[in-house]
Amino acid sequence: MQSDATEKAISMRMQLHHRIIRFLVLLVAAAVLLGSSSDTLVDEMTTQERIDKNPWWPTKLSSSADKYVGSAACAECHSDIAKSQAQSEMAQSLMPASQSEYLTAEYGKTLTVDGFNYHIEKTVQGPKFTLEAGSSPVSKTLAWAFGSGKISQVYMTPENDIYNESHFSYFDSIHGFDGTPAQPVLRVAGQDESHESELRKAIGRRVEMHEVRRCFACHAANVPAQGPINNIIAGVTCETCHGPGANHTAAMRANLPQGIALIMNPANLRPVDQVDFCGSCHATSMDVQMAGSFGLPSIRFPAYRLQNSACWRNDARIQCTACHDPHKPLVRGTAAYDEKCLACHVSGPGVKPDAVHPGRACSVATKDCASCHMPKYEFPDVHHKFTDHDIRIVRQGAPIPG
Repeated sequence: MQSDATEKAISMRMQLHHRIIRFLVLLVAAAVLLGSSSDTLVDEMTTQERIDKNPWWPTKLSSSADKYVGSAACAECHSDIAKSQAQSEMAQSLMPASQSEYLTAEYGKTLTVDGFNYHIEKTVQGPKFTLEAGSSPVSKTLAWAFGSGKISQVYMTPENDIYNESHFSYFDSIHGFDGTPAQPVLRVAGQDESHESELRKAIGRRVEMHEVRRCFACHAANVPAQGPINNIIAGVTCETCHGPGANHTAAMRANLPQGIALIMNPANLRPVDQVDFCGSCHATSMDVQMAGSFGLPSIRFPAYRLQNSACWRNDARIQCTACHDPHKPLVRGTAAYDEKCLACHVSGPGVKPDAVHPGRACSVATKDCASCHMPKYEFPDVHHKFTDHDIRIVRQGAPIPG
């Protein structure tokens, strides 16, 4: 076992290594982007840096001093926004497993994933699966459902000082269940040691608390920094993005104008900060670069991909909220985004770009812009095609940039 001094030295060397990498990345970014928009890659930060710098930032874990009030209190003044946001996929991104329509539809049925059979039952504690394993069946209660199910939904349950992540998940594109992403594909073997090993994996993945807290922090509000994960506000609701609302709510109820300053409003952030704000859960550009996840895997990180694009470098209006309203359900049809593209691009080949519309007209088509300039890529592990937010002219056969 390494001594504390050795571990500290290793940690310091790793931190120095990361700082050197970050400095080089920023140096290159500054050279490339000099003279473009005022918000450049030099202004970007990792999520942890944002949390350290700001009194509130998404994914910041709560302390006993933080006071959350719930979305019903917010709805007293923002009823239309609260009602609309409650219908969004983000608001439904975490729920008790007993509220999952996909799980409850399987009560009394048996799921088969990787050759293992999971019988789903309704219990007082919530949905339960029984893994049929010869003479020694294993049963587990399912506590939480992560994901709205519009793409996928995975199930987690606390077990003492860890959580168990189910080996099976729901996937909308196949309208059924398959192996959970990032877990191994299992194969039923004979009744020997390898079978016991596969059986343990079929029960699920053991998830340490530091990882569990990160999961909850992107899917809920009031996630404690220490101790059991209790009393959370499930789903990405008002205070997941705006922070604890007790002081703001009390001030506004008392008609104190300074109450406006007692809540985080991302609309007041600079474009680069707004994209990092969303990137706190969807991975900021610096998060991705520090992790070294480039090419196809990075398609799943829209903030990073967006900041790779020429649109981002040339027009500060290009940010997540330019196309997506976080208070409404996600619009999926590409045609619905044409007006967003035409807010910056001229509409026809005979129209000259100007200060308001600096983007040139497309020489190929006048509609469904995103279908060509933001292609979709298949990720078999989640049975889903993700949209690439690196907005660009896509060349046939060209490698995926970044």
